[in-house]
Amino acid sequence: MRNVINNQKGKKLLLFIGILIAICIVIGVSYAYWLLTYTQEGLNRVASGCFSLSLTNEKNAINLENTYPILDEEGRTLTPYSFTITNTCDLFASYTVNLEILENSTLDSKYIRVMLNNEAIQNLNEYESTTTTMTGSIDSKILAQGSLGSGDSADYTLRLWMDEDITIEDVDAMNKLFRSKVVISASVSNYSPVDQGYTTLADAILANEYQTTPEIAKQKISEKQEVDFTKTAPLIDWQESHASATSTISATMPHPDLVGTGGIASNLTAENILVRVGTEYEFDSTTGKYTFTEYQNVDPTTLTYGGEEKYYYCGSGFNTSSSDLISIYQNYSGCTTIYELTGATKEESKTTGAGGTEIKTMIYRMTGYQYTQTELESDKSDKGLYAIQDADGTSYYYRGSVTNNYVSFAGYYWRIIRINGDGSIRLLYAGETADATGNNLNMKLTDSSLGYSNRTTIPFNTTRTDPAYVGYMYGNTLGTSYEQTNANEVDSNIKKYLDSWYRQNILDKGYADYIADSGFCNDRSLSTVNNNGDGVSTSGRTTYYGGYQRYYNLQTPSLVCPNESNDLFTTSSSDKGNKKLTYPIGLITVDELALSGYTNNYLNKSAYTYSSSTYWTMSPSYFSVGSFGGAWACSPFGGPCASVGPCDGRQWCSRGDQSEV
Repeated sequence: MRNVINNQKGKKLLLFIGILIAICIVIGVSYAYWLLTYTQEGLNRVASGCFSLSLTNEKNAINLENTYPILDEEGRTLTPYSFTITNTCDLFASYTVNLEILENSTLDSKYIRVMLNNEAIQNLNEYESTTTTMTGSIDSKILAQGSLGSGDSADYTLRLWMDEDITIEDVDAMNKLFRSKVVISASVSNYSPVDQGYTTLADAILANEYQTTPEIAKQKISEKQEVDFTKTAPLIDWQESHASATSTISATMPHPDLVGTGGIASNLTAENILVRVGTEYEFDSTTGKYTFTEYQNVDPTTLTYGGEEKYYYCGSGFNTSSSDLISIYQNYSGCTTIYELTGATKEESKTTGAGGTEIKTMIYRMTGYQYTQTELESDKSDKGLYAIQDADGTSYYYRGSVTNNYVSFAGYYWRIIRINGDGSIRLLYAGETADATGNNLNMKLTDSSLGYSNRTTIPFNTTRTDPAYVGYMYGNTLGTSYEQTNANEVDSNIKKYLDSWYRQNILDKGYADYIADSGFCNDRSLSTVNNNGDGVSTSGRTTYYGGYQRYYNLQTPSLVCPNESNDLFTTSSSDKGNKKLTYPIGLITVDELALSGYTNNYLNKSAYTYSSSTYWTMSPSYFSVGSFGGAWACSPFGGPCASVGPCDGRQWCSRGDQSEV
């Protein structure tokens, strides 16, 4: 879920920024003082809180010996020197990252190209000089500045190489040596953008990013390296992780008695109703996923466990259409989790299809060792604020494993997604605590009238058997035209939920005056990639929507709503959009997830939008003919996935007994 905070509220906004300063030290705009404790025990004593930073996670020191000039494109791909700065004490600290050039360095700094994180590449001599701190240093250059609250940390990656413009005529660059060390200088601080005169949240965010003016920050952001949306942020190398204790998983399949009976079982064969089990697998350290290279469909209770042959399981199950036609799925490729099986049992059961038909099933319950993944190495250079155009101008969005984008508002924590082109701020709900692990992104609602009292798992729509149901609002499910199907007449299930939450937690508590109405895009435009359907028919070709094309096919996120008059949801007081919202509240889009650091088919648990629970986006993905409509969701398995309504049982969609998101 996300909301928009208006930064045009004068004194009220200043109060909001004051809350930000007092509570959210992780954004780096907090006051801090030396701690003074007075105790009278025969003499007067003054004790101060500790003040210290630590430098950790150092990897890949850089020494340029026997090197030669290379292109900037090559320099960007060099293995960087990586390090983390952590404030280990209870005082707010400002720091600088300096590169000190050592006295035995003979290569002039004008020949050294520097790339810190994903900032603009420039020659070392162009950085501001400062006082050296190490004995034997001949110069010190300021690479970066920042602030850290107690316990906060900042990650950096540094790349150095020789300027591509050096020629054979630059004799002073021949047979030279460059040596340097990174030095972190810190001091107790009370840095505050408000104290610098910035009284809107948008300006405070920009000023805080580089602890400079918003104008200089915008210039620095515009000069950053181009974002590669085909890669995750951060860029992670994974390694396998094997559990030491067994766990239980289950697969519900159509009963063998259904094979050959026709009707709803006409797609079933004696083989496809069995569980797919692998005997060999590969692990991709780039995507973080497993794929079976040898597999078979079997009854797992007939296998012999404990011998030399190993058996692995990812996921199996079935879906039903609106007429209860059964379709099977078998997950064996691109699995984020698999199991080395140690045993299995089975039992007969029954379930009800989407059309109401009772279906006889077989439940296979398997035990096994869970195989997942852990981070081996990561490049966190692609992070911070970036710029992209939206319909109102330049939007500044957060990307990667950032930790300085928390705000506190209306009794909850939120993550800043971006500054909109109109200057308002788009926020993502983050729970009641500033939990960077993403455990609190699902809301709880106390509203028995919706049937979701104190629930956090909510279907987008309770039905998914028509293209209409990909809509935040939708039209006639019996419609014969795109306009009829996608008319905004009926509230989706998720819209009812969010409206109720807004009424209880924003409107009734007196916070509505702070909320802007910039709109939320439920992009139902049709993809131009693939032979897609028409967004109306429930037979024929599958319909792929614009979000599917941008995220899955092209990796080109956009913040412009293609069909603003119908799909940009705004309230009746807005001067744009469809004016169909009751309250200015909506969901994050799949494009914003891509901007935050996700890309198709790659695992990412470090982007700031990651959550350990699945949550919905506003973006339709596709409508699969005869099966279901799909909206993108952000899953705990590391990236967006498509489903709508009750989960279809796919591996990313449910765990245990959870059947809805």
